[in-house]
Amino acid sequence: MTRIADILRIDRLCAYVVWALYAAPTVIIIAWAAKMRSSRSAVAVVITFVLTAYVIAIVTRTWRRFFLVQFPVCLLGVAFAAYTVTFGMPPGSALASILAFTSLEEVLGFFGLQQGRLLVLLLGAWSACYLVSAWIAPKGLIFSGHGVLLFRMMLVLLVPLAAYAVSNPSQLADGIALEPVVGSLMFFGGDIPRMKAEMRGSSINKIPYRAHRMGGEEVHILVVGESARRDSWSVYGYGRPTTPYLSSIKGEAIFLQNAVADANFTSWAVPMMLTGMTPDNFDLSRVKGNIFDLAKEGGYTALLLENQDPNAAEAAGVDADEIESPIDLSGSATGRRTFDGQLLAAYRREIARSGKARFIGIHMMGSHWKYSNRYPPQFQHFGSTQQPDVRPILASSKSSEAALVDTYDNTIVYTDWFLQQIVDRARELNVPATVTFFSDHGEDLQLLDGTAGHGNPVYTPHAFEVPAFVWANDAYRKQHPEIIAALKNNAAKEIRSHDVFYTIADLMGISWPGAIASRSFASNNFVPDTMMRHIAGGVPVVRPLPRSAAAP
Repeated sequence: MTRIADILRIDRLCAYVVWALYAAPTVIIIAWAAKMRSSRSAVAVVITFVLTAYVIAIVTRTWRRFFLVQFPVCLLGVAFAAYTVTFGMPPGSALASILAFTSLEEVLGFFGLQQGRLLVLLLGAWSACYLVSAWIAPKGLIFSGHGVLLFRMMLVLLVPLAAYAVSNPSQLADGIALEPVVGSLMFFGGDIPRMKAEMRGSSINKIPYRAHRMGGEEVHILVVGESARRDSWSVYGYGRPTTPYLSSIKGEAIFLQNAVADANFTSWAVPMMLTGMTPDNFDLSRVKGNIFDLAKEGGYTALLLENQDPNAAEAAGVDADEIESPIDLSGSATGRRTFDGQLLAAYRREIARSGKARFIGIHMMGSHWKYSNRYPPQFQHFGSTQQPDVRPILASSKSSEAALVDTYDNTIVYTDWFLQQIVDRARELNVPATVTFFSDHGEDLQLLDGTAGHGNPVYTPHAFEVPAFVWANDAYRKQHPEIIAALKNNAAKEIRSHDVFYTIADLMGISWPGAIASRSFASNNFVPDTMMRHIAGGVPVVRPLPRSAAAP
C-alpha cells in the first residue's frame, strides 16, 4: 500500500510539474504584457490561452495526449517568451527578416556561440522535464471528475474577462498575438513567408532615375564586405598584421576613419547601401531602383559578382547586365566553402574589356560565420589548424574563445589578399578607375566583446563600426582632383551605409534630378547623418555616444 501511495504521489507531482511547464511561457508573457503593453492585452493573452487549451482538450480527450500533442508548439512558446522578455518585443518582421534567409550553416553556427548554447540548454532542460512529467502524470480522461470542473470554472471566468478585453479591439488583437503558442504560429505562418516575398523583390516597381553622364571610358568597382569589424584590421591599428597589403597602400588609398553600418545584418544593410534609403525611411516595398540601375542609365555596363546568397541583391531589385556567382561544388548544407577568390576569374575578364564605361559590384562572403570556411589552408596565419572555431555546448575555456578570434583574424588576412587582387588589376588600367570597399556590417567576438555574431536587436559597437576605403588610380586622380580632395576632407567624418549609393554615383560622374550632394562623401557638400538611428536586428535604435575611431 505504501508503494502504491508513493506512486500516486509521484503521478500527482508530475501532473503539477507538467502543468507548470505548460503554462509558464504564457504566465511570463501575461506579466510582461501587463507591464509593457496594457492590462487588456494581458487579459487577452489569458483568454486566448484558455480557449486554445479547451479546443485541444476536446480533440485529445486524455491528459497524456493533451500534453504530448502540444509539446512542439509549447517548445516554440518557450522560445517566443524568452525572445520577447530578452529583447522587449515579440518576434515579428524584425526577426523574420533575419530568419527568412538564414542558412543551415548559420543556424548551426549560432548554436556554437554562447547565446546559442544557453538556448540549447534551456530548451533541452525544459523539454526533458516536460516530456518525462507528461508521460508519468495520470493519463485519464480530461472531461471527467476534476477536469470537467476545471474547464467549466475557466470558461465561466472568461465571460467578465472577455467583456473587459473587447472594450478595446486593438489591445485585444495585440493580446491574442502575444499568446506564445498562437504568436509562434502566426510568426512562422505569416511573418516569415511575408518577409521572404518582400526580400525577393516581388513588390518592386522601378521608376527611372532620368540619369545622365558626360565623359569617356572609366571603370568603377564597389566591393561589399561581410562581417568585417574595423578593430580587427591592422591598417586601423589592430595589433596583429591582418591587413599587410592595405597597410602598404594607406598613403595611396583613402581610408574612412569612422564608417558605420546602418544595420547589423546583411538583408537590410546591403539594400540600404545599394539604394540610398536610410534607416528612417527604409522599407523593402518602397525600393524603386538601385546603383546598378543608375549606372546603366549613365551609360555603364553593370556586372554583379556575388559569393553570397542572392537575397540582399534581390531585395534591392538588382538587375545587372550580367550576374555571376560561383557554384559551390565542395560545400554542403552545413558548410559552404566557396572562397571569394573564385570571383577573380570573372573580374579579370571584365576588367580586360575596353571601349566602354564599366561598373562592377562584388559581394564577398568575407568574414561570415563559419569563419574557418572562409579561407584556404595557406591563409591560416593565426592559431593552430587543430583549433576549432566552434566550441562544444558545455565548454567555457578562454582558449576556445581565443581560437575563435584566430579563425576570424585569418578571414581578414584572406580579405586583404583578395582586395589586393582587385586593386592591383585595376591599377593596370590606363583609363580612370576606382575601387570602393565598404563592409555591410561588423561582427562581435565573445572573447573581445562579451557577445558574439551580429543581428542582435541591440546596438553593439563592433557590429556596426566597419572598415571602408576608396582607392583611385593616377588617371582618375588627374582627371577628378576635386573629388579626391573631397574624399580626403570627409575621411574622418561619420559615414553611413546609405551614403555609399550617392558617393558611387559621384565617382562615376552621374547626375540625376534626385541626387543629394549632402549624402555623398565624394562631395564638398557632404553632411554626416550623426543623429540618424540605426537598425539593430530590425529594431530602430539610437546609438550611444560615439567612440573615438582609430585612424589608419
